[in-house]
Amino acid sequence: MRPTATPLPRRRRLRLQLAGLQVVIVLAVVLAVAVAVMVVEDQRVQDQAYARVGTVASHVGNEPAVIAALNTEDAARVIAPIAQLAREVSGVDYVVVVGLDNIRLSHPDPEQIGRPVSTDHSLMRQGESFSGIESGTLGPTLRVKAPIRADGQIIGTISVGILQSEVRAQLNSIVVGFAPWILGAAGLGTLLSLSAARAIRRRIFGVEPDEVPGLLQSQNALLYAVSDGVLGVGPAGRITLCNGEAETLLGLRESVVGRIAEEVLDPLLGAMPEEGARQVLVGERVLVVSRRNAVAGAARADAGYTLTLRDRTALEASLRELAGQRGLADALRAQTHEFANRLHVLSGYLSVGAHQKAQEYITRIAGPQERTAVELPDPGLAGVLSANAAVAREHGVSFEVSAQSLVAAGAGADGDLLTVLGNLLSNAIEAAGDGGRVEVFVRLAGQQAELRVEDSGPGVPPEQAERIFTRGVSAKDQSTQPHGIGLALVQRIIQRRGGTIEVGDSALGGAQFAARWPAATGQGN
Repeated sequence: MRPTATPLPRRRRLRLQLAGLQVVIVLAVVLAVAVAVMVVEDQRVQDQAYARVGTVASHVGNEPAVIAALNTEDAARVIAPIAQLAREVSGVDYVVVVGLDNIRLSHPDPEQIGRPVSTDHSLMRQGESFSGIESGTLGPTLRVKAPIRADGQIIGTISVGILQSEVRAQLNSIVVGFAPWILGAAGLGTLLSLSAARAIRRRIFGVEPDEVPGLLQSQNALLYAVSDGVLGVGPAGRITLCNGEAETLLGLRESVVGRIAEEVLDPLLGAMPEEGARQVLVGERVLVVSRRNAVAGAARADAGYTLTLRDRTALEASLRELAGQRGLADALRAQTHEFANRLHVLSGYLSVGAHQKAQEYITRIAGPQERTAVELPDPGLAGVLSANAAVAREHGVSFEVSAQSLVAAGAGADGDLLTVLGNLLSNAIEAAGDGGRVEVFVRLAGQQAELRVEDSGPGVPPEQAERIFTRGVSAKDQSTQPHGIGLALVQRIIQRRGGTIEVGDSALGGAQFAARWPAATGQGN
């Protein structure tokens, strides 16, 4: 049975094709260079040959002894030795001096002296010169033929030449001399091209050229179809990709591809852990940033890492609102239970006829009433204050709205004010703790919005007054562990609105946060 050849895998065939293409390119370039060198050298050798025979013809033709002996009976005896000496010294193959009778007066072969020349000298006797290749008694030669003049009159001609075979031999020696360099360059170029191909394959993690279009299509489909921001950072620490959603979430106004990741991302996201996810504040957006390290190839080479950005701003706002509603519901549930117990006590007093005791009990439990947010006309503001009052009551914190609070007619609380107030009250209630006090002042009048939240908690040391607004630092304790992002968000909102926020000591014994900013036109409407 005839064995069948097993076809090479497509990946291997493609590798061989690429390697073969690179080798062919290198060899073609080297061959082209070699041909160009040979053409240049051939022209140079011929030019040198023509220059040499032209120089010899000029010197011999102007030699006084040659001029004096021409057209005399002893011309051959005088001129032949001079021409022989010139031929031997210059290295040309022949020097032939011809009289006006077209008879040779010198020749390398003595038997040719006294015989007519084998080539046409008529043009030289008319005063012209000739440079080129002609065949004579010695064979094809590169020759120069010129007239010999005396007192302006042409008295003879001279022909000097070099055998074409000798010129070719000189060119061949030059070719043989640089042939090893050409072969060496071809071999070295082949090795370097193969090494470069191998290095490029490592850099692109073994991806084949026919796989590139599919990868690009998949990348574009993934990057621009998802609603999350995606950032890629290569092994060298430079950003390799950034989709449009990532630019929007990070507030980037120009492309960052190619820039160093630490310079771009650290000011926005802080130092990221090796892997995992964490919540950060970018501008006024609450983002969840997930990092996943990337590896490639069977060797699992480091391919950098990918950051996925998810916007949780709306979710965080909903969670804060839900927490407030849940706190209000818990407070109402506790109040319902407490009211039920009080009704049972009153029922007991009345059932035994202790009317005086019942009246005293009613007076005692009614007591002085807390001032609550329901006294302020804005519904959004009243809702935030009511929810936090319920949370404070649940935590055993006395909650009071300052009697000097004011919401002027036509004014109202916008989303920024409610966010700032909610975060400050949440921090104050937690800082005050069981048995503590929280007091809030709100003033919306004219073109100014003012907030002041005070608590009876431990306060904020002066050296921490600026640091508590840093992302990941809390005013509730002085540890360095990461906490919420409420105060950082508060500061950024107030700065955007062109306002200020100050931290100081409260008359209640804890911290006081005082914020003010210009009210927006039509705020609350």
